[in-house]
Formats: sequence, C-alpha cells, structure tokens
Amino acid sequence: MSITRAKMRMLVEKDPTNMGDVYQMMTYIIVIIISAFIMVLWLKRRAKSKRK
Repeated sequence: MSITRAKMRMLVEKDPTNMGDVYQMMTYIIVIIISAFIMVLWLKRRAKSKRK
C-alpha cells in the first residue's frame, strides 16, 4: 500500500495540474479494495454454509 502512495506523491509532485489521473487511480484502488473485502466476506459466508 505504501508503494502506491509513494507513486501517487511522485505523480502529484511531477505535474500538479494533472490531478485527474491521481483521483482516477485512487478511485480504482478504492473500488478494488471494497470489491476484495466483499468477496472475502462472501467466500467466508459460503464456506460456513457448506460446512453445515
């Protein structure tokens, strides 16, 4: 996670007018994290129901 933050900082320092790309990257990262979290919860629930 710290690597991506460092990359974002580099992008911001390189071109401050190009903030749209940073926001787009952050949006993608947030969507990936949320979807991964939902998938983990769903798989855990599915594993519990299969055990019963």
